[in-house]
Amino acid sequence: MNLGKAGLISFLTGFGPGVGDLRLKAGQMSLSGTVALPTHMLHTKISATVDDAGEIVIADLPKLLTFLKTLPQDALVTLWQPKNSALRVISGKTELNLPTTDYVASHKNVAKAMAMVSDAENSHWKSWAGKALNCYGKIKVADLIQLKSVDKVVGKETPVIMTFSPDNEHVEFSAGNRGGAKMTVCVDMEDCDGEKAQSHYGPWLPQVLHIIPSGTVELYTADDFICIFRHTEKDHLLLVMDKRGE
Repeated sequence: MNLGKAGLISFLTGFGPGVGDLRLKAGQMSLSGTVALPTHMLHTKISATVDDAGEIVIADLPKLLTFLKTLPQDALVTLWQPKNSALRVISGKTELNLPTTDYVASHKNVAKAMAMVSDAENSHWKSWAGKALNCYGKIKVADLIQLKSVDKVVGKETPVIMTFSPDNEHVEFSAGNRGGAKMTVCVDMEDCDGEKAQSHYGPWLPQVLHIIPSGTVELYTADDFICIFRHTEKDHLLLVMDKRGE
């Protein structure tokens, strides 16, 4: 399987914080992956030149990323992994070998998570795990860009409160500590429906929102509950876990 350096790095860093390994699937001219962590669940896909379909296991993601960053900017990267063998990452005359593993921490809960996704799809995203998702709206991904600077303004360990306001047709993200700096970002919604709701997320929220591909996402949530961002044009599904409504 072959990809350009920039596209591969963007894809691999796009699974969010706390991801140290990956189990990927190469097939049908694409590379896809899914992670399920206590903070978030993410499924995404990119186009790739695939010669042989199958699984690719990245046992040490930080080490692979460090290797990729040393390559020339226009480098073409080949990922090759025979079944139950080491992963070979090849670019020109430079090569990295990473041992495979049967245990991929970021993937151990994926089967359960995807079964829940299937149930949610069957309900037309009206519920998750038996609880109603009674808040809905469409958001332009470009409008989330201001969230990227939240940790620089208020600190990296500051939780984020998300408030869904259908009457005002916006969703508000606020972060900050009492007596300290506070930052609020309001994002307009379209086709919004439901009741006012508020949920609390960890300081990792801006990072996982920033990796959503450009375009439009549908937002599904409820009070003190998870929030689902479903891309309308691309195979990208992000689910973030509420700290209080688990």
